[in-house]
Amino acid sequence: MFSSLKRRMARTKGDESKATSREDLAGEDANQENAAGGDAEGANIPAPMAAKSKKGEATGGSGDGGAATYKQLMCERQMKIKLKGEVGPIVQSGGATGESKISQSDKVRTRRLMRELKIMKSCDAVISGVYDMDLVDDNLAEWDVWLKRFDPESNLAKDLGNLAKAHGVSDVWCRFSFPESFPFSPPFVRVLAPNIRGGFVLSGGAICMELLTPDGWSSAYTVEAIIVQVMATLVKGDARVVQRVDRPFSEPEARRAYDYLVKTHKKYGWNTPPKQDG
Repeated sequence: MFSSLKRRMARTKGDESKATSREDLAGEDANQENAAGGDAEGANIPAPMAAKSKKGEATGGSGDGGAATYKQLMCERQMKIKLKGEVGPIVQSGGATGESKISQSDKVRTRRLMRELKIMKSCDAVISGVYDMDLVDDNLAEWDVWLKRFDPESNLAKDLGNLAKAHGVSDVWCRFSFPESFPFSPPFVRVLAPNIRGGFVLSGGAICMELLTPDGWSSAYTVEAIIVQVMATLVKGDARVVQRVDRPFSEPEARRAYDYLVKTHKKYGWNTPPKQDG
């Protein structure tokens, strides 16, 4: 009789332990979901964006749409500016430091970018706040561009509005890298933050635009024209801010995606072939 009673007590204790474990796990999952911004309404993120992220690429990571990455990049940028403040700006061409070592192509790039920079600093779009730009570490060959005012009816503008309310980030931060062969070759353009999906944004933040490939590029294109086209492309492709970020965009991944893009479109072109052609 005692052995039977002990067996019943052991089973009861085991059932209680399992129930407690299930409750603990449920509470832990709820805490993780709240911390990641799983509740679309509570996180001030529009429901379509939240639904997209639940189905989509990211199953973990932060739930801030990449706002933390944006703020970290901005903090690093401001720290560098502060450290250089006493020295003053020293504009680099992006090539070799010795005058005798600067190639002719680098001189051509420097002259063109100096002219572009002068135009950009006083253009109406910058003054009115449509976008803004600055050099990266005073390097003339790398520009940071902040895309600020999209079509207010676009999903991207609405996502950025919600992101601004929830996390204080209201624009798309891009980086333009100008190769030594510029303006005869296109700049490499990628999104740094927040995390964008759709809008022809590829993995790593690269952008799928014919204009930014060797076959679609013309040296007549100005930086201002490129920025306008990038903004239009993001809206046209219905770019969205992804709420849950698996990992930040990175340059190596973006360059791999861009190289694959160039290779693919060089082989198949930019137009979708008719159905009868397969």
